[in-house]
Amino acid sequence: MNAAEKRVAVLGGGIGGLASAHYLLNAGFTPVVFEATDRLGGLATWFDHRGVHLDRWYHVILDTDADLCGLLAELGIGDRLVWRETGMGFRLGGKLYGFNSPLDLLRFRALSLADRIRTGIGAAYITKIKKNGLDLDAVYACDWLRRVFGRRVFARIWEPLLRAKFGDRIDTVPAYWVWNTLNREKHGGQEVKGYLRGGYEGFADTLRDAIVARGGEVRLLSPVAALEANGAVVRADVGGDNETFAAAISTLPMPRLRAISRGALANELPLADLHYQGCMNAVVVSRRRLERFYWTIVVDPAFPFQGIVETTHVIPSEWIGDRHLIYCLNYCEPGSEPYERSDELVERQALDGLAALYPGFRAADVEDVYVFRAPHVEPVWTVGYLHERPAPRIGTSRVYLSTTAQAYPRVTAWNTSIGLARDTVAALARDLSS
Repeated sequence: MNAAEKRVAVLGGGIGGLASAHYLLNAGFTPVVFEATDRLGGLATWFDHRGVHLDRWYHVILDTDADLCGLLAELGIGDRLVWRETGMGFRLGGKLYGFNSPLDLLRFRALSLADRIRTGIGAAYITKIKKNGLDLDAVYACDWLRRVFGRRVFARIWEPLLRAKFGDRIDTVPAYWVWNTLNREKHGGQEVKGYLRGGYEGFADTLRDAIVARGGEVRLLSPVAALEANGAVVRADVGGDNETFAAAISTLPMPRLRAISRGALANELPLADLHYQGCMNAVVVSRRRLERFYWTIVVDPAFPFQGIVETTHVIPSEWIGDRHLIYCLNYCEPGSEPYERSDELVERQALDGLAALYPGFRAADVEDVYVFRAPHVEPVWTVGYLHERPAPRIGTSRVYLSTTAQAYPRVTAWNTSIGLARDTVAALARDLSS
């Protein structure tokens, strides 16, 4: 191949886009990463708080994240990882319960003793006995969870959890996603979560520096306005300039890619009607620790958020100026009332809600509250999605996908994005060499 035949556009400068560029270089291609905003990272981006850069969204690394940990090692920054044992809380009926061990389950008096026993048996079945969940792609999660745990446990525990994640579309979600998620998070043992010194900003910067040092390009403030594929040429309109490439990889959510696709590419684009859940969260920066759990599920109509994540159970607080980070979050459909609440209302609800739930919480300890929104965080999976999941290549074009629409049944996490990036680049390299 000559230089022009090796040039590949990468749409999106999140972790998935940067990982795609990294693997393209490994395969002998020259990537050009186009990021629409002024910073890298996508959902792993940061904000400034009194001179310290903090994550806009809560993210951690699990000890089962082989693709992510492998890339960190390849970049020479695996030794920046710190690991912590963490716990999960469950607030239901005005009480806070631990939800981490068989003993916690016995103490979970929000359920009857019989239901607690059945819950323990059901959890053991999912994480220790059922080793393959492929058959569950054709099964509705709501139906399966009722069978495994019983109707009372489903109504008390699982229905609120699914509704918090997928809103009114919970009746479409396949059981395979639930099975896979439970095995990723718990895998039958103690929760262990990790964090990288320098955060995801440091991870993105390391990837960018490595890409540029090896001859790739990373362009900020460079949104692609139109994308067209004609035979062996892909054209991208960037700032009014038409640039040509041998191929392109899109890491964009499907609605965004659909908006810029032109000509035959637009007709070949899969999953034109894929729905997404967005996320809105309030980041409370406090000088005091809130609670003993890393994350707490909240089922309480008086609390206007679905969960609380205190990331400084994993991030050493001394790394961020002896502060503690508390994320109050809602997964919600873009355009919905929770998503559209004003920043001022969300800030007030976060502070008032935390004070109501935790007697030791004091607004006087809070340095500031920041509100962030993202419209395309979690695709809403449907039964039989394995047969709908997009292939790496869009039709016969030279445009490839490495996006959350392909994540299923895996969760939408950085580990998944990195694995998808590697697989997509491998498919592109095979096609272009044939």
